[in-house]
Amino acid sequence: MQYTSLLDSIRAQDSDTGWPGRKHRWLQDSPLNRTLRRLEQGELITRHREINFPYHATYELSPAARELLAAMAPLATWAETHTDLVHRARQRRHAEDGTNR
Repeated sequence: MQYTSLLDSIRAQDSDTGWPGRKHRWLQDSPLNRTLRRLEQGELITRHREINFPYHATYELSPAARELLAAMAPLATWAETHTDLVHRARQRRHAEDGTNR
Protein backbone atom coordinates (compact mmCIF):
# COMPACT_ATOMS: atom_id res chain seq x y z
CA MET A 1 0.00 0.00 0.00
CA GLN A 2 1.05 3.57 -0.46
CA TYR A 3 1.79 5.46 2.75
CA THR A 4 -1.25 7.74 2.55
CA SER A 5 -3.55 4.81 1.73
CA LEU A 6 -2.16 2.90 4.69
CA LEU A 7 -2.67 5.86 7.03
CA ASP A 8 -6.20 6.49 5.72
CA SER A 9 -7.07 2.81 6.08
CA ILE A 10 -5.95 2.76 9.71
CA ARG A 11 -7.77 6.00 10.49
CA ALA A 12 -10.97 4.68 8.89
CA GLN A 13 -11.19 1.74 11.29
CA ASP A 14 -14.15 1.67 13.64
CA SER A 15 -13.43 3.38 16.94
CA ASP A 16 -14.48 0.28 18.90
CA THR A 17 -11.56 -2.14 19.00
CA GLY A 18 -13.62 -4.94 20.50
CA TRP A 19 -11.36 -5.08 23.54
CA PRO A 20 -12.90 -4.12 26.87
CA GLY A 21 -11.70 -0.75 28.09
CA ARG A 22 -9.82 0.04 24.88
CA LYS A 23 -10.74 2.77 22.44
CA HIS A 24 -9.08 3.46 19.10
CA ARG A 25 -6.77 6.46 19.02
CA TRP A 26 -6.25 8.29 15.78
CA LEU A 27 -2.88 7.41 14.36
CA GLN A 28 -0.67 10.36 13.54
CA ASP A 29 2.01 10.57 10.85
CA SER A 30 5.03 10.44 13.15
CA PRO A 31 4.23 7.19 15.00
CA LEU A 32 3.35 5.50 11.71
CA ASN A 33 6.65 6.63 10.18
CA ARG A 34 8.62 5.30 13.16
CA THR A 35 6.72 2.02 13.12
CA LEU A 36 7.24 1.53 9.39
CA ARG A 37 10.97 2.22 9.76
CA ARG A 38 11.26 -0.32 12.61
CA LEU A 39 9.31 -2.92 10.63
CA GLU A 40 11.57 -2.31 7.65
CA GLN A 41 14.71 -2.61 9.79
CA GLY A 42 13.28 -5.83 11.24
CA GLU A 43 12.73 -7.11 7.71
CA LEU A 44 9.00 -7.51 8.22
CA ILE A 45 8.07 -5.06 5.46
CA THR A 46 9.73 -3.86 2.31
CA ARG A 47 9.60 -0.27 1.12
CA HIS A 48 9.62 0.64 -2.55
CA ARG A 49 10.19 4.27 -3.52
CA GLU A 50 9.21 5.58 -6.93
CA ILE A 51 12.09 7.10 -8.85
CA ASN A 52 9.85 9.33 -10.95
CA PHE A 53 7.79 12.33 -9.93
CA PRO A 54 5.45 12.33 -8.10
CA TYR A 55 7.56 10.46 -5.59
CA HIS A 56 5.81 8.06 -3.27
CA ALA A 57 6.61 4.96 -1.31
CA THR A 58 4.72 1.71 -1.16
CA TYR A 59 5.01 -0.89 1.56
CA GLU A 60 4.40 -4.61 1.49
CA LEU A 61 4.75 -7.48 3.91
CA SER A 62 7.90 -9.54 3.61
CA PRO A 63 7.62 -13.32 3.21
CA ALA A 64 8.58 -13.72 6.89
CA ALA A 65 5.81 -11.30 7.93
CA ARG A 66 3.27 -13.17 5.82
CA GLU A 67 4.30 -16.40 7.57
CA LEU A 68 4.02 -14.70 10.97
CA LEU A 69 0.59 -13.34 10.12
CA ALA A 70 -0.61 -16.79 9.10
CA ALA A 71 0.69 -18.22 12.38
CA MET A 72 -0.94 -15.48 14.49
CA ALA A 73 -4.36 -15.55 12.80
CA PRO A 74 -5.62 -18.52 14.88
CA LEU A 75 -4.57 -16.74 18.09
CA ALA A 76 -6.47 -13.60 17.07
CA THR A 77 -9.52 -15.70 16.23
CA TRP A 78 -9.31 -17.42 19.62
CA ALA A 79 -9.08 -14.06 21.41
CA GLU A 80 -12.12 -12.75 19.51
CA THR A 81 -14.07 -15.89 20.38
CA HIS A 82 -13.15 -15.69 24.07
CA THR A 83 -13.38 -11.95 24.78
CA ASP A 84 -15.31 -12.67 27.98
CA LEU A 85 -12.47 -14.84 29.28
CA VAL A 86 -9.86 -12.22 28.36
CA HIS A 87 -11.95 -9.51 30.02
CA ARG A 88 -12.30 -11.50 33.26
CA ALA A 89 -8.56 -12.22 33.33
CA ARG A 90 -7.82 -8.51 32.91
CA GLN A 91 -10.26 -7.63 35.68
CA ARG A 92 -8.56 -10.11 38.04
CA ARG A 93 -5.12 -8.77 37.14
CA HIS A 94 -6.20 -5.17 37.75
CA ALA A 95 -7.80 -6.17 41.06
CA GLU A 96 -4.58 -7.92 42.11
CA ASP A 97 -2.47 -4.94 41.01
CA GLY A 98 -4.64 -2.69 43.17
CA THR A 99 -4.18 -4.84 46.28
CA ASN A 100 -0.43 -5.29 45.78
CA ARG A 101 0.35 -1.56 45.82
